[in-house]
Amino acid sequence: MSAKRDMRLQKIVELLEERGKLENAALSQELGVAELTIRRDIEHLDAQGMIRRVYGGAVLASGRSFEPPFQMRLRTRVAQKQAIAKAAVDLVPRGANVAIDFGTKAYYVACEMRDRNLQALVAPTSLQVLEVLGQRSDIRVLVPGGELKHGELSFYGSRTELFFRRHRWDLAIVSVAGVSVDPEIISDYNEDDARLKNAMVESSDRVVLLVEEHHLGAVSFSPVASTEAVTTIITDAPRDNSVAQDLAERGIEMIHVTAEEEQS
Repeated sequence: MSAKRDMRLQKIVELLEERGKLENAALSQELGVAELTIRRDIEHLDAQGMIRRVYGGAVLASGRSFEPPFQMRLRTRVAQKQAIAKAAVDLVPRGANVAIDFGTKAYYVACEMRDRNLQALVAPTSLQVLEVLGQRSDIRVLVPGGELKHGELSFYGSRTELFFRRHRWDLAIVSVAGVSVDPEIISDYNEDDARLKNAMVESSDRVVLLVEEHHLGAVSFSPVASTEAVTTIITDAPRDNSVAQDLAERGIEMIHVTAEEEQS
């Protein structure tokens, strides 16, 4: 599958998340491709269980427990994720012990760490991050082990959770699917991921959340922890975002970035 089609498929999913239902003709016009192409895209997404094809268009088949595939996410909102990643690595002290989550933002964090001389000890929860960091002699990598999730290529399960709870981390860099102020929780797509992220959060002196704007104010399927456990949130949301302002009033450090440059 081409990168161009991956981006188009992800855009269809994002539009459905915003609007709930889309018509083929409208999608064809908005994305600038033939209606036949849109029908094929919808058939593909329907076969993957990501959306549901209906007469003349599509509706979102997923709920709070759904996350698009890694490769599709990797090619979307790249500039925003890279800006978030750069700001996150700026917070990593030289020689720190760092627990790193899985996912596309974690991948870009690893790419940014690769270009710094951090002399850090890092425990990643994904093979993609392991591959990037394993190229650097100045970074010592610990492999947590556990079961490997198909597609995402991330570790999970009781063995992985125990690994993080048996150590103390200077910093945990974590992504979540939802950060809410009512209720005051951070949450993620499924229970396995939520339990692992909880282990990382509770075992770290400082917790840095990587949060895209559309996840602020959202509540996903499985609670991870209270927002009280969070030290810092890095987001591409504007400063006037009401949820970001509420979180700042609760004492959480908010770092706002843009795709062009980071703003502290």
